[in-house]
Amino acid sequence: MAERDPRRRATTETLVRLVRDAATPDLRTEIAEGDSQAAAGDDRKHLAALNDLIDTYDCRLTRQSDNSWYPREPIELISYASDGHSRTSQVVCNALLMIAELEDDAQGHMAFRWFKTPGEAWFRALPDGFRDPLLDGFEALHADMSELEWQFWQRETVMQRLRDKVKTVARRVLGAKDTGDG
Repeated sequence: MAERDPRRRATTETLVRLVRDAATPDLRTEIAEGDSQAAAGDDRKHLAALNDLIDTYDCRLTRQSDNSWYPREPIELISYASDGHSRTSQVVCNALLMIAELEDDAQGHMAFRWFKTPGEAWFRALPDGFRDPLLDGFEALHADMSELEWQFWQRETVMQRLRDKVKTVARRVLGAKDTGDG
């Protein structure tokens, strides 16, 4: 593990700077309001926890105790980049999850985000200042994986794409009928 620490540490610090530079008060509010199923008052709790995460815990979810809902829920939801949130909020949320994963959060968020939603193409299309630190994070994660782990990441993606393709074909063949896929 010691051999991966310098690269992860440098990448993490770059991502922390990205979050700190991009997370204006308005952006923090946007993220805090990103829990579409929030109960009344949750956005204030999310905002307080997000401010603590960035200002007190140095952008590290791994250091903030009891973050399973506040502020993690809107961070995870916005990171999928599919709900009409600003690209900057989506980048900041992905950066926060990447920081956690680089610090051995072991939740596997970034594999899904790379291979599925928002997907590799989304990350590669970001402006340089956002793209490069996130791609460095993916490279650091990949460098530490065994070939077997990497193949598992890829296999799961291929299998999901195959399932999606089968559903699409089934919908076309069956028309508007229910395909039984949920």
